[in-house]
Order: sequence, then structure tokens, then C-alpha cells
Amino acid sequence: MLFHPNYCKPPNKKLARYAESLYGRKHEGLFVPRQMIHLDNWQPLQNRCHANALILETFGEGFTAVHGWFFIDYDGARDFVRFIAHSMVMTEDGHLLDITPSYLGPSPHPFIAAHLSNDDYEATLDILLKKYGTTECLDYLI
Repeated sequence: MLFHPNYCKPPNKKLARYAESLYGRKHEGLFVPRQMIHLDNWQPLQNRCHANALILETFGEGFTAVHGWFFIDYDGARDFVRFIAHSMVMTEDGHLLDITPSYLGPSPHPFIAAHLSNDDYEATLDILLKKYGTTECLDYLI
């Protein structure tokens, strides 16, 4: 079978099953607003979403880091979908906020929570980094 040249095959069977489970939960995807947050002299940095969420969880009041994935379906133009690692925060009243600044504005892609422990999420990101040099490349063939 020939794959699209940008297809990133999951590096192992466990990640392939995980990508399949994310695809099965695509209906859970939410479009989350971006919100600028400042904490004393600290503010979130661009391209540091995981650190931003964990810092705000640790030092902010009432925030919880939520790790997950942006879901990209390419409007059906490809034979695969992509999941891009991203972290956000949840407020005490249960609202998700994307606190990481972006020049692109709000994301046009829905966010799906990882449903993994922090350690398992980090391990997943490490595997993707070692294989592809990025955490923006967990694909699933449809």
C-alpha cells in the first residue's frame, strides 16, 4: 500500500492502537478559545504549551493542566488523519482555555483530551520526538 508522503506511521503497535482510540473519540473534540493569562511576572510562551499548562497548574490558582491532541482530518482529502500534541488548562468551573500564544489566532482544529497520565503522555511525546523529531505527527489511517 502506498501512503501519502507526509504520513507518519505510528512508531509501535501501542501508539497505533492509541491513535485508533483517539480517532474513535473524535466526536469529543472541542474548539477551545485562546486566552492570554499573566501570573505575576510570568506569561505563557509561544510553542511551549506543555510547560505553560504545567506552570499555570503549579503556580496559578484553580488551573489544571490538560494534555491532548489537535485533530486534523484534512477535510477528507487524505487517507489518514493527524493528531498534534497540545496542552491547555481547565479552570475550576470546568472550562478549557488555550493559554499558549500563537500568531495564527485560535486553532481551526478541535482538541481531544489525551486520557493518559502525565508520565504516559510524556513517554508518548518522547517516542514521537525520537522517531520524527516532532510531536506533531501521530497519524491514523482511515
